[in-house]
Amino acid sequence: MKWLVSALALAAATAALWPAAAGASTATGIVVARQHGTLLVASPAGALRAVHARARIGARLSLSGASAIVVGRATHATIRGIVVRRIGTTLILSSNHHLIAIPNRVGRRLSSASTTPPAPGAVVTTDVSVGNGTLEEDDETEVGHSASSTLAVQATIKAIGTGTVTLDVQGQSITVQLPAGLTLPASLVGQTVTINVSLGQGDDDQGDDEGDDDGGGSGGGDD
Repeated sequence: MKWLVSALALAAATAALWPAAAGASTATGIVVARQHGTLLVASPAGALRAVHARARIGARLSLSGASAIVVGRATHATIRGIVVRRIGTTLILSSNHHLIAIPNRVGRRLSSASTTPPAPGAVVTTDVSVGNGTLEEDDETEVGHSASSTLAVQATIKAIGTGTVTLDVQGQSITVQLPAGLTLPASLVGQTVTINVSLGQGDDDQGDDEGDDDGGGSGGGDD
């Protein structure tokens, strides 16, 4: 699969909006990923939210305003998002503008998936098991398709090459081709950026990168 970057700009690592996150009302969620000091927390409906707190993957949080309190542990979670690509048996989703990597380490055939896995742009709901600080995809159901061919996502730059930028998604490396003539400064490495990408069909044969980044399971909701 080929990604074409339409815009690239530095962005503050702000919390993503959850549905009807009204004022300081209390919400609950499950930590499904950690990266660079930020937690990705899945709501009961599967949408992701970025939270600046300390907790293990699988922790169940009570969220109120800027406060995050661990109130229990979870062994399962739901993540809903838009398929961005697959790296081996790992699914990369965009949920609420966050990227998450959801591994399927045992390579099990998902009961709800067709012979051909949902393609980039498909909206899916994934059920995951949580254990020992990691995620494992149990099931995946396609529930729709993105109405837009462009996704705006937040990601951390891992490397910059000639005409390319490599993003870090919980230890998975995703290389994005830049428009002709665009050069990015090396000072952007390690920075969190907002990047608008255009999804297209094509090769998704990128090899796995099992980097140890900051923890790192995965999970997601709609873009």
